[in-house]
Amino acid sequence: MAWSNETYIIGEKCRVENEKDEGVITRIDKERGLIYVLFKRMREEPFPYPEAIEQGIIIPLVQKK
Repeated sequence: MAWSNETYIIGEKCRVENEKDEGVITRIDKERGLIYVLFKRMREEPFPYPEAIEQGIIIPLVQKK
């Protein structure tokens, strides 16, 4: 399966504004304009996509290879 430019961050850790722990990006719903982040204790939070990444609310911690 080919990954597009938007989906390479799925499964990557991220920092979220006003959260003390890191989360993991689980899915991107382009139809609804949401990106979902999973935190400890199986808490999943939706954020507006792509505004959350552009405004720095979600900072993906992608390691370059």
